[in-house]
Amino acid sequence: MAKYDAADRQASGEPVPEEIQRLLGELIATATSSGEVLDIYDAAGMPKPSLDDLTPEFIAKTQRARNPQLAIEALRKLLADETVASTRNNVIRQRAFSERITELMKKYTNAQLTSAEVIAELVALAREVAAESQRGEHFTPPLNSDELAFYDAVAHNESAVRVQGEGILADIARELVSVMRRDVRTDWTVRDDVRAKLRSSIKRLLVKFGYPPDKQPGAIKLVMEQMESMAPRFAQARG
Repeated sequence: MAKYDAADRQASGEPVPEEIQRLLGELIATATSSGEVLDIYDAAGMPKPSLDDLTPEFIAKTQRARNPQLAIEALRKLLADETVASTRNNVIRQRAFSERITELMKKYTNAQLTSAEVIAELVALAREVAAESQRGEHFTPPLNSDELAFYDAVAHNESAVRVQGEGILADIARELVSVMRRDVRTDWTVRDDVRAKLRSSIKRLLVKFGYPPDKQPGAIKLVMEQMESMAPRFAQARG
């Protein structure tokens, strides 16, 4: 938990308290001197977690683990790893899941949630992550992972969803993938002229579909972030 707290503070630019640094130093010294490999699940007294088997029995056994702090850390790490795998290059969803995990852990460290409650919340969130790969299937036609990532970018603003509806935003997402295939080059992220062309193409596309004008700057920013995440893969395929 000290390690998690330190990483969270560093990510937000906050200093790591001296007592936390000292605790981490002691933990590292102990770990390196023992020479043993620790099975965190065995140490926690819980079954090895899997997103495929988050049954009520699993939750109950985990909540009764002899070391709830280790059980929580094991679930948090599993969730963080699976989030990256299941959301692929979808920066919007990755960010959303990461923020929710961080918020849960903050509530736990601030004693706003008990060990049993935070375990239940982490498992509920894990179920969402497990269902992520099927999320694009409810669109007609279904959205693949790249299209879904762009959908999340243009649907990030709730008022845009209300104004346009999921169907129109899905059509925008499909065309954004076409823009990526057409315009992305290996060096586009460092070429201002190419970036300007992409921004112009995105804006024209949003205007074409009647995207709310006051929401366009935010949408363009998120779409560009998403394109940067996907660019190496698209550029390699194009080459």
